[in-house]
Amino acid sequence: MKGKVLILALGLTLFTAFNASAFTAAVGGEYSLKLADGLPNSALLSFRLPKFPAVFGLGLTLPTVGDASMVLLADWWLAKGNLVSFVNYYVGPGAFLGISRTATLGVRVPVGLNAYPIKPLELFVELAPAMTIIDTTGVSIPQWGLQAGFGFRFWF
Repeated sequence: MKGKVLILALGLTLFTAFNASAFTAAVGGEYSLKLADGLPNSALLSFRLPKFPAVFGLGLTLPTVGDASMVLLADWWLAKGNLVSFVNYYVGPGAFLGISRTATLGVRVPVGLNAYPIKPLELFVELAPAMTIIDTTGVSIPQWGLQAGFGFRFWF
């Protein structure tokens, strides 16, 4: 009897917690494009954690020639709103880290459009002017780049 009561209490607690945080976390896929100096083309896992303001991307590049690399993105959407119908915009500061034989660290400003054709599916496309701060040659300001990405997220 005690076990059933504990399981019921745990179930109600989890149900309440997930209902209170509806649509605060997300997971999906993203493809990142290198339009100018910056991160390499990468396939990323895009995600957002509950009660955390940043949207993250974690990815790998497996080139046919050259070294593999890992990419980490973190973007904070400071401004976001509705553009038209179910299409929204977002913009804010971000950071990136690229690791292969060497490391690249920089800042970026993603400007994106996202749409929710059906809840909880989000489709997005973004363009991000970027500035590399640290690379193989040390601190080098500015080293400008342009990054782009598109993908999807499922919100829960």
